[in-house]
Amino acid sequence: MKSQAIGDILLGSIIEREGPWRGLMEFFPTCDRELALAHLARMPPIHFDRVTGKLALTFQTYVLRTPHHTILVDTCVGDQKGYPPPYILSPQPWLQGLAGHGIAFEDVDFVFCTHLHIDHTGWNTRLIDGRWVPTFPNAKYVFSKREYDFWAGQTQKNADPLGAVWTNNCLPVVEAGQALLVQDDFALDDTLWLSPVQGHTPGHVCINLSSRGRKAIITGDVVHHALQVAEPDWSSRFCLDPKMAALSRKRMLEALVDTDTLVCPIHFPGPTVGHVVSDGRGWSYRFKED
Repeated sequence: MKSQAIGDILLGSIIEREGPWRGLMEFFPTCDRELALAHLARMPPIHFDRVTGKLALTFQTYVLRTPHHTILVDTCVGDQKGYPPPYILSPQPWLQGLAGHGIAFEDVDFVFCTHLHIDHTGWNTRLIDGRWVPTFPNAKYVFSKREYDFWAGQTQKNADPLGAVWTNNCLPVVEAGQALLVQDDFALDDTLWLSPVQGHTPGHVCINLSSRGRKAIITGDVVHHALQVAEPDWSSRFCLDPKMAALSRKRMLEALVDTDTLVCPIHFPGPTVGHVVSDGRGWSYRFKED
């Protein structure tokens, strides 16, 4: 993704991995396969690999450089986490991407997590001398309190099949005194604030940006793929409340369609950012032209 200027905010990204990832019906188990294939045929081919039959999904971290802060949004899968396949990824692309922005661990002021899933929290911590410690020693990590409390409860009940995500990626940040557990409408300042979009997880939030008349929204996993812009009722297999996720997605898309707000999904393939537009069939996603 090419860096974008949102007024005085410079928005870029770090790519951890990209390319084909999940099969169509595996990822969207309730979708209409023939309708999905018809939508995909009209989309840029980068969205779907016809050879493997897999949807293209990118894992990335957004980098925000404001006049006052260096901010990361969502921190991908991370390193040495001990996850099962397919979440065994090389750390080098992410580390090289961070360095490519001229950022050291010590330079990060804030880390925002849209939600606390495996592929959005990984680089929150790193393993040093057998202990998980915050990767960014000078940063405050902003977690939705609703989201944090939910996963804490799931882990304590052994109800989270990937409980190590909370234990290794989130709890050490709180124990280090670097976490801000905030309400869903938290605002850092007049250029960055949260908005709740429940369904994928109970405390999922979007990150809203505004500067000098320009607006953008980092959507997290409200939308995983451009298919969901055309068919917002299709929730992924990873949504804890598929009906609520679909409702949140429709509300968000209705607010964005045919506006100048730059949409910044986490998982869309490069060039990633773009706009929701109306067409003869409903809504579609259009990549931003350079």
